[in-house]
Amino acid sequence: MIERIDNKQKENVWELLAQHFRRQPVLLSTLAVATAVLYSGTLMFEFVWDDKPQIVDNPLIRSFSNIHRVFFSDLWYHTGRFQLYYRPLFVLWSMLNYAVVGLRAWGWHAGAVLLHVLATLAVFWMVRKLKVEYWTAALTALIFGLHPIHIECVAWISSASDTMATLFAALAFGTFLKAREPGITRRMLWHGCSLALLAGALLTKEITLCFFAIVASYVWLFPGEERPGVWRRLWNGLRAATPYALVTLGYILLRKYTFAAVTGTFDPYHKFRDIVITLPYVLVFYLRQLLVPWGLTGLYYTPYVGIHEIAKIVLPVIVLTGLAGALIFWAEKENDPVVIFAALWMILGLAPALYLRSFGNGDFVRDRYIYLGSVGFSLLVAKAIGLLPGRRNGSATGVRQAVIAVLCLVYVGMSFLQQGYWSSDLLIYSRAHDLYPQNPYTSIGLAREYERLGLNQRAIPLVEGAYREDPAYLYTMYALADVYIAAGRKDEARVALLRAEKFMPEYLNSETGAAATAGMWGKLGDTDRAFKLCSKVLAEDSQLFSALFNCGNVHLMNGDYPQAESLLRRAVRVASELPAPRHFLGRALYLDGKNDEALSYLRQAAIMDPTVYDYHYWLGLSLERSGDTKDAREEYSRALQLNPGSVEAKSKLEALGAR
Repeated sequence: MIERIDNKQKENVWELLAQHFRRQPVLLSTLAVATAVLYSGTLMFEFVWDDKPQIVDNPLIRSFSNIHRVFFSDLWYHTGRFQLYYRPLFVLWSMLNYAVVGLRAWGWHAGAVLLHVLATLAVFWMVRKLKVEYWTAALTALIFGLHPIHIECVAWISSASDTMATLFAALAFGTFLKAREPGITRRMLWHGCSLALLAGALLTKEITLCFFAIVASYVWLFPGEERPGVWRRLWNGLRAATPYALVTLGYILLRKYTFAAVTGTFDPYHKFRDIVITLPYVLVFYLRQLLVPWGLTGLYYTPYVGIHEIAKIVLPVIVLTGLAGALIFWAEKENDPVVIFAALWMILGLAPALYLRSFGNGDFVRDRYIYLGSVGFSLLVAKAIGLLPGRRNGSATGVRQAVIAVLCLVYVGMSFLQQGYWSSDLLIYSRAHDLYPQNPYTSIGLAREYERLGLNQRAIPLVEGAYREDPAYLYTMYALADVYIAAGRKDEARVALLRAEKFMPEYLNSETGAAATAGMWGKLGDTDRAFKLCSKVLAEDSQLFSALFNCGNVHLMNGDYPQAESLLRRAVRVASELPAPRHFLGRALYLDGKNDEALSYLRQAAIMDPTVYDYHYWLGLSLERSGDTKDAREEYSRALQLNPGSVEAKSKLEALGAR
């Protein structure tokens, strides 16, 4: 009797909760808060990886006076003449971010979280327009909001373009469905909004290129009450998709006009056959990441499958065939075309990223590419859970309730455990190298982080190993030159740098490439080469941070302290939130005999980033010169903790200890 009463009370609790969340504002607010809280820790993350060229070193976003260039310029125009990153609306979003928060990373991360929250809410609205039952739509949005596969798009600022494009796409499809509702007023207005939102999605990122096919698939699968024949359904699908195809064609022509002078080419080494036999493996890799989102990283390594790798060819085909059969069986048994539509959304949302020749060998899989497609996956999972035992009124009880609770706990736990790997470059590259040590890009990135920390003895073997693994990889020679310079092996660095310029001359055609190479030549003492490159890049863009920073350091190494101070002061103004330009400006002032001013900049840099050996060592020098031996000793000790092998820091501590 007592047990029966307890069960009745539990049912009443769930009934009350169901009634509470039946109110759409309450449900949406809860979804928004849960998603935002899950990713709130990212507000403490740094600018990482491509954030440096895309945000920190991008002169295009620093002023709205550049707005006339946005629609006719590559997002990364300053990094290479072979890029194809046409993302004008994402650039406008970046301009707005910069105007509001400057280079404060927390503000950019807050914007990325907000975009994901908005995308989650848009998914709920779109799925409801699909006539999906309320609780299934809510569960779809919950799964989408919490799924760990989205860590890359939320925790990494540069990947927010995928989130923004998906937000536009979900709204575009929702308004398309709204325009098709019987008896709807202002049908043409809704249809026009849908086309405008698609244009917004395309101008944010090319991942939405197949949206017109999504529209055609929907009209084919949901023909209406008249039950037309095959040819009539085909005609209706083509007619509905035509306006969206025309918008897409307009985008392609605009993109082609913008990139008319692009000199890059697609991968010339692999044939169509290589793509065909690799695609099933890539698709199954994505499926595995969606089903078991563990081992997530921004740098998977999935090279082309060789014709001799039978298992990697046959097993994925079997898995995909079996999955397709299971979905068709499910849809027919339940008489539910939404199942097939959700599966097609997954494929078509990912399709633009499946032309493998657009990527370097091994760079085919990225979590961000499946962000749009994961809407379909979330809907499929939600509908599958809906098949579990539950009450007829839709409230989650028994098995269904337990499965939802466990799934959410697993997703939240996996997200918390894995999003922290995006907090710094060192963690990104360390994790990727642990998971995919054969990836040369990962080895180079990790080596540069070790070099930044003064751990050259760990950096050099990584780059040398990457060169042995893949000597044709373009950036290896530049990376070798960089780490050899840091280790004082200048003869080897010179050979590597000359070879890099010979085999990858296009790197010097970009502003950032020329600035970085100028910095390397300056460290090698070849000031003529360095100043020639500096003059070229500063003439092309006088506000490019990397040019101001690297060329300022070239003058610093050449002993031209006034000119170094001038360029580095401009670098500080351009990127006032970064410690490096402050540190090197402090060095220039210190060497120019202006120790009082130098001390201020050196202290600021060490406070802003206490993990860098040089920051503490040079601050110690400045403190020692000012007579503050106690604080100088502390800074030398901190430097020695970061680099225990430092002879300079040890000798300074010994000298101060003897006083």
